Amino acid sequence: MARVSVEVPGELVGPIRETVLMLYEMSAESLHLALKHRALEEARLHQARVDDLDDLVRQLRDTGSAVELAAPRDLLHDALYGALIDAGERLADISNRCWPGELPASRLQGAAEEVLALDSLLRELDGLSPCR
Repeated sequence: MARVSVEVPGELVGPIRETVLMLYEMSAESLHLALKHRALEEARLHQARVDDLDDLVRQLRDTGSAVELAAPRDLLHDALYGALIDAGERLADISNRCWPGELPASRLQGAAEEVLALDSLLRELDGLSPCR
């Protein structure tokens, strides 16, 4: 699988790391199930993904600054897409809580900026221009 890289701004490292850890957990569980059922070829595929995720977790150290992520294209896509979905859910929750005044409206802008930044990274990965 072709490896690609993207530069992740420091403020997005944490949300992307959370998604990568969730993918890691699911892949480790899939590996366990494949081994339990003696599906060795399937287990090899899951092990390769776990290894790639392990490498990605190491790259996502929280230093507070931008990080250059390099990984197989499909894995990086899964990580960015998952983080975008999570950010969208947070935006919806904050929006619902801002409407009745439970949260200040200023929180909405930060959540929206996170969604836009993740969308931009995903477009960069997919080779799309925001203007297309």
